[in-house]
Amino acid sequence: MAVAAAIGSPATLAAQTQDCTHFTWNVAHELAVMQKSPQMLAAGTKPDAQAPQVELDRLYELRLSAQGAVSYTLAPARATVPDDARGGVVRLRVARAGLYRISLGGRHWVDVVDGGQFIKSRDFQGSHDCERPHKIVEFELPAARDLLLQFSGSGEDSLLVAITAVSTPDVH
Repeated sequence: MAVAAAIGSPATLAAQTQDCTHFTWNVAHELAVMQKSPQMLAAGTKPDAQAPQVELDRLYELRLSAQGAVSYTLAPARATVPDDARGGVVRLRVARAGLYRISLGGRHWVDVVDGGQFIKSRDFQGSHDCERPHKIVEFELPAARDLLLQFSGSGEDSLLVAITAVSTPDVH
């Protein structure tokens, strides 16, 4: 119990996020979500109804499969893949159209697929000194559509992921 209390304490949170100051966006919300305890989830290997559904403002730790065993709707946009690459897919549906951030606690590539087409990322930022999140990618997402998030391109067995809505646009 004392360990769990220490992990969630303000002092521990401050220590974990002190290396996350290189983002030029206001990422306070993303940092807060990324410090939660993750829900373990096995990422899907096929882009179908069996792929797990993720929700906004939750932290997930996705267990990934060998990328060669994953069937993607579209080939990952990042062509260069290490031999030990791991990947997976999850489903997402948002109620409101708008700007969303996908925060990653690793070096994986993320693609968002709507039907048979990529949704082009709007922008991204990363910080080599920050692990939670290591990278944040922004996308304009449509409302009430079944979207597929495809993860690829890194040899890490698992990946921390959180999706958040951007309430007000940041000035870039």
